[in-house]
Amino acid sequence: MDDLERLLRAHPFLAELEPEHVRFLVGCARNVRFRAGEYLVREGDQLEALYLIRQGTVIIEMRRPGDPVGLETVGAGDVLGGSALLAAAEHLDCHARDTVLALALDRACLQRKMDEDPRLGYAIAMRLFERTHDRLARARLQQLDIYR
Repeated sequence: MDDLERLLRAHPFLAELEPEHVRFLVGCARNVRFRAGEYLVREGDQLEALYLIRQGTVIIEMRRPGDPVGLETVGAGDVLGGSALLAAAEHLDCHARDTVLALALDRACLQRKMDEDPRLGYAIAMRLFERTHDRLARARLQQLDIYR
């Protein structure tokens, strides 16, 4: 448990989170590993975890007839699966480009912890909101193709 707490504290997503909140989350966390090409989640899957990427890169892509469209590549310090908290089906594919090490926060456990401690819930929700905003801003720039 000490190792998980240390790893959680070290992840940028949880930076500056109250120490008691990090300890509270340890029971929801587990270390996971994905090999190159392995999917963290597929379109249509029910997300069961919020992934805090520790090492490696994950390709986020959208299916379309023919070839998939790469939307973004994320790596260490990033988060995947924020929609898990909405209990919604995933609408994108996410697969490991290389070996990925991550912390998986169990969806049901995380939701319970957020409900039990509204301060923790607010802190997590705001972090996810900021990450979503940043991801949408990057997608907008990509659509504008400002580097053409």
